[in-house]
Amino acid sequence: MRSRRAEPDLASILDSIASPTRLKMLKSLAQRKLGYSELAKAIGMNRDKDAGKFSYHLKKLLSNGLIEVDSSIGKYTLSRRGTLILKYLEKVEEELGQRSLMIVRRSDQLIEPFDKNKIADALVKEAKLSPRLAREVASITEKKLFDLKIDYLTAPLIRELVNSILLDMGLEKYRHRLTRLGMPLYDVIKLLKKSFQLKDWKIFFEESSGAVTREYLLLSYLPREVAELHLSGKIDIYPISGWIFGLFSKRFNLDAGDISKAASKILEELLLIKHELRILGSEAQIAKLLEIIGDRIPEKRVISLNFSEKLLNRIGALPEGLQRKLGFLISLRKTDLADTPRIIRDLNKLQTAYVYSLSEDVGFSGFVLDQSHTEIHSIITLNLLGTALESRGEVDVMLSKVSDYVRTVIPILNRGLNLSMKLRGAGSTYSLISVSGLLEASKYLARNKSQVMEEAIEIAAEILSEINNSIPRGSGRILLGGRCPKSAARRFKQIDVYRYGEKQLNNLLSGDADIYSTIPFPKLNRLRDLDHWIDLVRKLAGLFDGGCTLTVKTQRSAKILRELLFRINEIRKVNQRSIIILE
Repeated sequence: MRSRRAEPDLASILDSIASPTRLKMLKSLAQRKLGYSELAKAIGMNRDKDAGKFSYHLKKLLSNGLIEVDSSIGKYTLSRRGTLILKYLEKVEEELGQRSLMIVRRSDQLIEPFDKNKIADALVKEAKLSPRLAREVASITEKKLFDLKIDYLTAPLIRELVNSILLDMGLEKYRHRLTRLGMPLYDVIKLLKKSFQLKDWKIFFEESSGAVTREYLLLSYLPREVAELHLSGKIDIYPISGWIFGLFSKRFNLDAGDISKAASKILEELLLIKHELRILGSEAQIAKLLEIIGDRIPEKRVISLNFSEKLLNRIGALPEGLQRKLGFLISLRKTDLADTPRIIRDLNKLQTAYVYSLSEDVGFSGFVLDQSHTEIHSIITLNLLGTALESRGEVDVMLSKVSDYVRTVIPILNRGLNLSMKLRGAGSTYSLISVSGLLEASKYLARNKSQVMEEAIEIAAEILSEINNSIPRGSGRILLGGRCPKSAARRFKQIDVYRYGEKQLNNLLSGDADIYSTIPFPKLNRLRDLDHWIDLVRKLAGLFDGGCTLTVKTQRSAKILRELLFRINEIRKVNQRSIIILE
C-alpha cells in the first residue's frame, strides 16, 4: 500500500515563507509560470554559481506545497495553497503599513483602492481571457504599477499598461478586445445595445461624445491643478461631459413667429442643454408647442413652465413621457393659496413635477434665469464637509482653503464662458459656484459650542461671505447658487469615505445618507418650528445672488399648507429669487 505524504503543519509553512528569497520566488511565480533558469534569474541568482542555495529554497517551497510543477510545460507555478498564502501576506503588509496603498481614479470620476482582482475580472469579461491567464496578467500589472510609485493611478494608465503586457506575452488578439474608441470597446458595445433596446440613437451619441469630452477636459484642457481638485473630490465640475459645447440650462422666449420652427429650434437646443429649458410664452403658444414636440425630449431634461390652470387642463392629453419631463413653477404671488391642495393633487396624478416660486426670474432648478442671465454654462461645486475635515475643525484654515479653491476655479469658469460665447455668439451667459455639505461642515466646526445650530448658521454665513468675497463682482458672469447637483454631493461622499472612513462620515450625516446635503438650508419638518426656521434662513438666503432653494416637509392639512406658504413669502424680503420644494 502506497504511503501518503504528510501534510505540512502551520509552523513548517510559516518557516518556508520566513525567507525574503523564498517570498521573492512566490511573488515572481504569482506573475507567471517560470522554468528553473527563469526563476533563478527573476530573483537575482545565477543558476550555476548559486545552484546549491537556489535548490535549497526551491525544495522548501515544493515540500510545503506552496509551488508545484506544471508537467505539461516543465515550469514551476504557484499552487492553490501558495496563492492563498500570498494573498493573505499582501493583506498583512497593507495592515502593517509596509505596503503602500495605491489609489485609482476611475473613469466615472470616483477613487478607490487598487485591486488587481478587478483587472483580472475585466480581462475575463472584456478580453475573454481564461481566469488563470487573467490573474497572471493582473499580478504582473500590479508589480509594475507598484514599482512606478505613482500617487494616483488612472483607469486609462492601467489599461495602457495591461495592453503593453498583453503584447509582451504575445496575446495580441486579446489586447485588440481592450481597444478604446474614446471609451473602452466593451462599453461602446453595451451602449449600442442599450440604444437599440430603447430605440433612441441620442443615448449613444450623447454618452459616447460625453465620455470623450470628459477625458479630454481632465487630461488636456483643464490646468493640472483644477483637474486634480475635481478628481480628488475637493470640487465638482458639472456638467463635465457637456462642458465644451453644452449648457446647464437656458431661458427661451417664444415670439409671435411660427411655433413649428420654434419646436425644431428647441429640440435642437435640447441636445446641448444638459438639464433645464425654461420656456416663456402665452398659454396658447406653449400648449401648441408641447403638442408638436410630443415625447421627443431627451432623457434627464426638464421643460420648465409657469403654472396656469389652462395649461394644467391641457397637459393631460399629452404623452405620459412628456408629462414626466415637465416642471411647473407655481407663483406664490399669482396663485390663490386656497387652491394649492387641489393643484398639488392634480399634478401628482399626472406625475408632473412642480415647485413654488417667489419670482419669475428663477428657473425650476432654483437658479436665476432672467433677461440679464438667460443661460447657465456650468456649475462648480465646493466640497465643504470634506474641506472642514481636512482643516481638522479649524475655521480659519477652512476659510483659507475655500478662498483658495474659489480663486483657482474662477479662471476656468471665465474660460468656459468665453468658449461658450465663441461657439454660440454673444449672450447673457453666466456660471455658478455652489456648495455641498455646508450645514454638516458648519455643525462639525461648531461641535464644541453650546448652541450648535445657531453657531453653525453663523459659521455657514462666514463661509458663504468668504466665497462671495473671492468671486469678482461687477460683471455678473459668476454667481453663488443655493443648490448643487446631486451627482456632485454623492461623488463627494463616495470619495471621502476612503479618506476619512464611513463611520466618521455617518456620524456627521443624518442617518445613513449616501449623499452630502445639496441645499444649504435646514429643512423645515414641523410647523411649530416655522418662526425659528425663517429666522435661520433669512441669515443665509441673501448671500445667494444666483438663486436659492428651500425644502419643506409637506403638511397634510390644507389650512396648514396655506399658512405655511403664506409665511414663507417673508423670505422674499431677503431673496425673491427662490423656489420652494414640498416633500
